[in-house]
Amino acid sequence: MLYSNFEELTSDRLKSFLNSTTVEFYTAQKRLCFAKIRRIYRRTKLGYDFGGIKICANKRMVVEGNHRYIAYLLAGVEIERIEGTSSHSDIVKSFNEIEIDFDTDWDIHHYHTRRFIKDDFLEGHKRRE
Repeated sequence: MLYSNFEELTSDRLKSFLNSTTVEFYTAQKRLCFAKIRRIYRRTKLGYDFGGIKICANKRMVVEGNHRYIAYLLAGVEIERIEGTSSHSDIVKSFNEIEIDFDTDWDIHHYHTRRFIKDDFLEGHKRRE
């Protein structure tokens, strides 16, 4: 289902979602990046797919794809779950317990992820309808 007309994700909407929604999985992350969640959310609403998330079933924890998990939940799309493992030292937290970085776009500072800021790579991720 493609959504060409949708509201962009705002920081207030994300905060409200995290504080009022019970989600199925937990995280070991201490922080997430709002800019990444917003980009994935927008692109998902436009019909692009970025793959599943890895879950440690024993801990009910996202071990890879934390930004995608939140963006997919907000976008209301089905989430592919891939079996994964976690470290024994991972401390499980609820997503409403972690910090969201609203000030910095983490992809800008990493050479290998900087390309994700622009949309020119998206065609390879088009969702099949």
